[in-house]
Amino acid sequence: MISTSIPVLCYHNVSDVNGHTPAMFREHLDAIRDAGWRTISARDLLAVARGERKAPGKSLVLTFDDGHLSNWLTVVPELIKRDMTGTFFALTDFTVAGEVRTPQTAPEMLHMKQVFRAAFVDGDFSQFINESEIMAMLDQGMEVFAHGCRHQAAFLDLTPRGPLGVKGTHWGGWSIYPGHNPAWQTYKAGSAYVYDGFWPKFEGLAGPRFTKRSEAERLEFCRRDFKRSMERIRALNGLDEQLFCWPWGQFEPRAEAELKDAGFAGAFTLERGANTRGTDPFRFNRLGVAAKKDGKWVQTRLNMYGTAPLARVFFKKFRKKPEINTVLYATDSDKLSGGSRQMVNNIKAMGDMGMKVYALLDPESAIHSALEGIDVEVIPFTGFRKYVKAGKFLKRLVADKSIDVVHTFHNRAYKMGVLARLMGARNKLFINRGVISRPNSVFFLWTALSNGVIANSAQCAEVMRKYWVGNKRLNVVYNAYAGPDFGEPRQRKKRGTRFIYIGNSAEVKGFDVYLRAADLLCQGGARDLEFVAVGVPDEKLDRFEGVLTPAVAERFRNAGEISHAEVLDELQFADVQVIPSRKESLPNTLLEGFDLGVPAVCTRVGGIPEVVRDGVNGFLCAGEDAECLAARMRELAEDPLRRFDMGLAGRRVVRVLLTPEVKGRNLMRAYMGERLFEPLAVEAAATPRAPEQGEA
Repeated sequence: MISTSIPVLCYHNVSDVNGHTPAMFREHLDAIRDAGWRTISARDLLAVARGERKAPGKSLVLTFDDGHLSNWLTVVPELIKRDMTGTFFALTDFTVAGEVRTPQTAPEMLHMKQVFRAAFVDGDFSQFINESEIMAMLDQGMEVFAHGCRHQAAFLDLTPRGPLGVKGTHWGGWSIYPGHNPAWQTYKAGSAYVYDGFWPKFEGLAGPRFTKRSEAERLEFCRRDFKRSMERIRALNGLDEQLFCWPWGQFEPRAEAELKDAGFAGAFTLERGANTRGTDPFRFNRLGVAAKKDGKWVQTRLNMYGTAPLARVFFKKFRKKPEINTVLYATDSDKLSGGSRQMVNNIKAMGDMGMKVYALLDPESAIHSALEGIDVEVIPFTGFRKYVKAGKFLKRLVADKSIDVVHTFHNRAYKMGVLARLMGARNKLFINRGVISRPNSVFFLWTALSNGVIANSAQCAEVMRKYWVGNKRLNVVYNAYAGPDFGEPRQRKKRGTRFIYIGNSAEVKGFDVYLRAADLLCQGGARDLEFVAVGVPDEKLDRFEGVLTPAVAERFRNAGEISHAEVLDELQFADVQVIPSRKESLPNTLLEGFDLGVPAVCTRVGGIPEVVRDGVNGFLCAGEDAECLAARMRELAEDPLRRFDMGLAGRRVVRVLLTPEVKGRNLMRAYMGERLFEPLAVEAAATPRAPEQGEA
């Protein structure tokens, strides 16, 4: 004999505004009755699962989530007309005192998105069933159980879906943000019982900074919510045994354990399968009924899920999507280079987002000093050169520390990461590349075994694409300024202009082009000029005798190789930064100067044009074009007001687009599988923001 399964159908609101229309709902009920099916209660289903009663043939459970007012006004009367029963799951925080309402006294029905907005933002629960209506439903043979306290959402990723409230965005954002602001961005939403999620913090910032909630914090939320929900619903329905319905149908073992500890006897999911004797009462299967499905569809699904063998064939399981909680950064570099500084910035950004962060470094690396005061666990490692042993070490480390993402910087580290993956390490692997030069001939093969490559400019990514790195693996995540804030730039009263070059003596950096431009500027009769160089050793100046002319030399000062803090000091007292590179990806000093309000005159090479807009926050010239550089330098020397305005524009670009918070958010998007290749909205960021109402 074929064993019986009891289908459970899931509905929400029934109104002409959205959800199922009353006419369609009536069609469903009539189709159920005409096919010879009858309704039973959720408690009857619980008894069947426990083996306390036999599963009745052609029986189903009708469930209704969220406790919308239409459940009382429309659903209950239609069920009573057909001698049917229903099981309703109410949001207990939204269940308030009130009189039993009729179609004549009830408020106008709203779209469910606006229903939740009213509840979360305005504290208006009038669109939900109230206490008196629940009592009336119970009196008429219906069941009412808990759907949790407030259908709390969590942001599952950081891929923008649109500002709060616009068409196509999820109402869950209103449960996450402290109110409503049309400028606040929304992201994919899911159950806060199940996902740790990303949560906004404001902390005096212009916009929210997102941090990851810990698993312990999530479980404590579950504990409080389930307890409050249990106490509230028990006071309303008076039952010793309580059932629960998971919002979104999402669940996971630790949250389920908290639900059991709170005293619930069972729970409904949105998995599909058989409901019969021996079914786990905390895993009751349900079939969601879409608003456009007709009566024939309902009859077909009842037949599919009315016998255990067929129900097991047409199964659907929920699997929680993995979250990223732990990131390891690895480099074999012993220098605190520009790339290493960006790795340090990444570490800080991830730590500030609530991630557990590790750094795999050589014990003698200069990077250690830059990590002081940052929440990171440093793992010393000296075996980068022995690739196979390094791969085995990393594989063990990933398992021991439950590392979700390994992000590598520099040559040996990424090879170690790839080999660990080939040996079975179960982590995502990202390779960082921030240089514009041609990669080695087999680099594309290494990247093919990674989850992605992080480039610091679109031009850097284009170079890798040219040398066969796959499009699907390329991501652009721009550098961030993470240094000290020296305050809002102030206009200077001095007459002279100080130009600064920060680089080294390598040909690609264009120090000779800087000196040629300076000479042209001097030849043109410009006065009160000073030219500073940082990063060029004194002993290398002999190589530039031909372009370091007497006119320039008398205005020239070489700061030499100095510490990063001293570099920022030099920038702080400069008026214009000159970047005359022949080849460049995206120099950190450009962002550092912008944050200090120092405009830039640059060559149009590499990733520089992605951050500098000609005439907005700096000027751009062709590579090698000392004449253009000199002309633009003259413009800024002769127009202090324009120089100041362009410097402010550069600072706005950094403060809006190139912050550690933005970089951390974009890294997380890449880590979670999104391909990032978005141009920077420099012009929009550079434009002064109009004060909002109420601001001075």
